Amino acid sequence: MTRPALSPSVSLVTEVYMDTIFDTLSLNRDVIRWEDYIGKLTPVENHQGVWFKREDYFAPLGYGGPNGSKLRQLIWLVNRNRHGKEYILSGASVKSPQLSMTTIVGSHYYLQTELVIGATNTTSALKHPNVAIAARFGAKFHIVNVAYNPYLQKTVNELKRENTLVVEYGITLEHAKHDVESVKKFHVLGAEQVKNIPTTVDTLIVPAGSCNSLVSVLVGLAMHPTSVKKLRTYGIGPEKVDWVRERMRYIGFDIDKLGIEWRHINLQEIGYCDYQMEIPFDWGNGDIKFHPTYEGKMMSWLAKNDPIPRDDKHLVWIVGSRPDPKVLEPFFSASERDSVELV
Repeated sequence: MTRPALSPSVSLVTEVYMDTIFDTLSLNRDVIRWEDYIGKLTPVENHQGVWFKREDYFAPLGYGGPNGSKLRQLIWLVNRNRHGKEYILSGASVKSPQLSMTTIVGSHYYLQTELVIGATNTTSALKHPNVAIAARFGAKFHIVNVAYNPYLQKTVNELKRENTLVVEYGITLEHAKHDVESVKKFHVLGAEQVKNIPTTVDTLIVPAGSCNSLVSVLVGLAMHPTSVKKLRTYGIGPEKVDWVRERMRYIGFDIDKLGIEWRHINLQEIGYCDYQMEIPFDWGNGDIKFHPTYEGKMMSWLAKNDPIPRDDKHLVWIVGSRPDPKVLEPFFSASERDSVELV
C-alpha cells in the first residue's frame, strides 16, 4: 500500500525538557523513532509548594500535541503488534483523544487509520477537535447510527481484517482477553515513572478515568520503594475501584499489601460532575492548565473542598493535557484534508 504522506520534521533544540522529553519533533520514523523514548522519565516540577508529575511532557510532536501516559502505552502497543499490518482501527466517542492519538501514532508507523464514530454526520463531527485532528492526519471514518460504546466496539470487531491492528477502547489490553504477561508488561511500562518521585512526597493525588494510568502508578509503588504513604484518587466517570483491584490481582499485586492508605472519591457519583462535563482549571498564575475533562474536575473539587497543602509533601499526577490543533499544523499530512472522509 502507499504510505501516508509525512510532513517535514521540525527541529527542536532542547534545554531542560523544554516542555517535552523528545529532543526532535517529527512524525517521520526516518528522523526519530518514538518507541526509543517510552522508557524515559518525564519530569517532576514544583509549583508553589506542590509537586506535579508531568506526563503531559511525553509529547513527541511538542507540548500541545498528543501526549501523556495513554500515548506512551499506545506507542508500545502499536510498536509491539504492527508487523504484517497495513491498517489501524479503533472506535470511540467524538470527544475522545483516542481518535487523534490512534491516527497520529498510526501515521508514525505508516499505517492507514480507520475510525468508528457514532450518532453524528460529517459536518457535525468536525466540530470536535479530536475528529478534526484525526481527519487532518488522514483518518477515514465509519459513522454508525448510535454512539453507545458497546455498539461502536461491536462495529470495530465486525470491520477487523487480518491486516488490521485494533486499538481497544480506552487504549488498553482487557485482562479478560489477554495473557497475564502482556497485561503486566503494559503496566510496568508506566510503573517506571514513579522512580523520580521526590523523597519529600508522602501523598499522591491521581485522577481516575479509565484507571489504566492509576494501575500503572500502583504497580510502580509495588515495584519501587518511595516515600509515598497516602494515595488520593478522584473518579471522573463510572466507578472503577473494583476493576482496579481485579486487574491488580490478575497481574500479581495486592493493593492491600502496599502499606499505603488509599482514599477514593468518585466525583460523578457524588453529583459534582459527569464524564462529558468540562471544568477548566489553572494552577497558580496559570503555570499549569489542566485537562478540563480529567484533572480540571479533580483540581476544581479539591480547591473548593479539600485544598492541597503547599508543603512539598503532595504530588499531583498529570496523566495528560488537552491537545491544541494549532500546535499540530506543521505536521498535518500533505493533503491537509479538512473534511471527514467516509470509508
